[in-house]
Amino acid sequence: MVLTVQHGVNIAAAIILLSSLIVLLIHWPLSLRLNFKEKVLFAAMLCLPLIIALDVSVRDFRFRYFDFYARFILALPIYFACRQAVVSVKPFVTGLLIGSIGAGLLAIYQWHYVDASNVHGYVIKISFGNISLLLGMMSLASLFLIRQYRYQKLFFISCLLAFAMGLVASALSGSRGGWVALPFFIILFTLYFPTQKRTKLAGIFLLTSFMAMTYHSSAHVKSRVNLVSQEMRHYFATDMQHHTQVLQTSSIGLRMEVWKAAWLIFQEHPFIGVGSGNFNTALQEKIAAGEVADIYIFDHAHNEPLHLMAILGLLGVFGYAVLYGGLLYYFYQALISPHIEAQYLGFLGVMLVGANLIFGLSNYSFGHQVNVVFLAVMTMGIAGMISCFEQGHTGVDDLLRP
Repeated sequence: MVLTVQHGVNIAAAIILLSSLIVLLIHWPLSLRLNFKEKVLFAAMLCLPLIIALDVSVRDFRFRYFDFYARFILALPIYFACRQAVVSVKPFVTGLLIGSIGAGLLAIYQWHYVDASNVHGYVIKISFGNISLLLGMMSLASLFLIRQYRYQKLFFISCLLAFAMGLVASALSGSRGGWVALPFFIILFTLYFPTQKRTKLAGIFLLTSFMAMTYHSSAHVKSRVNLVSQEMRHYFATDMQHHTQVLQTSSIGLRMEVWKAAWLIFQEHPFIGVGSGNFNTALQEKIAAGEVADIYIFDHAHNEPLHLMAILGLLGVFGYAVLYGGLLYYFYQALISPHIEAQYLGFLGVMLVGANLIFGLSNYSFGHQVNVVFLAVMTMGIAGMISCFEQGHTGVDDLLRP
């Protein structure tokens, strides 16, 4: 629903949250005792939002600067509901496949019948491309569980179809910033996918062949990739006096210039930054001082770590590191579990968090509701299922089989 239904991210998240609250009421009272991994998980989910809340409160900014970060806190009941109830992984896998196939079909429709230059589903183009890519890779990762299904050939074909459609949706969107995550996916599959080495090599060959074929057969994809090197050459070959004219038509150049501004802002305010609501003002000051080119005024730095460094200083760096470091720790512990189901969920968790970290290097994902809600809800859902499995609330082996 996130990509293929208008306002789908809000509808889906509201349904999941409401369902979680009902489950918690049914199972009341709850055991809130947390093990070390769970404490790390909750510290990761709470640290950055609380830092943002403190910044907004102390500096007298409006609530909107905390609004999206509050989603990390609001998603916590989902974890406890999945942890407490008897859950099955099978519907979750089905949802991944349907979501990826749906994104691909919608992208093809918009490409042919709406606007080939603006394939975006019902969200912004960057979010559509990134989440589609992630859903496609998650669908491929679901082959972890192929031995648990009665109709293995059908499941195999479904996973491959969903994988391909996710990649198609990403390619048609032209969101090239997300494509940087492809090497991460390849490495993750190479190291942790439970299959023979020959099969892994064959899979890597097929994936790279598919990527190369897409590049050479699609003029749209080829132009988007080639444009990166062209814009970078123009950026470094142009002096400050000519930057303004060049940067107005250069996506890469605009990003690099606003990254430069964010770094300069951080150097001037290294400990607590300029505040969540002052980035655009600080950017205007840098432009007026001639330290950066006369570019568009953005509310963010198009880069998560740099933006947090600029608005929160080292405090923001700490919150950012705790968020991604804590989540990766929790999911990696499941990934190295001896149980295949926990490995699968841990694999998805590492993929989800690692991909979002990479996506955030070229876009301020925390500034877009769809990205924040998708990350928060998926993280809590996957983590909750891992906890449920580890506590023995469900016989996952039995539930996976029809």
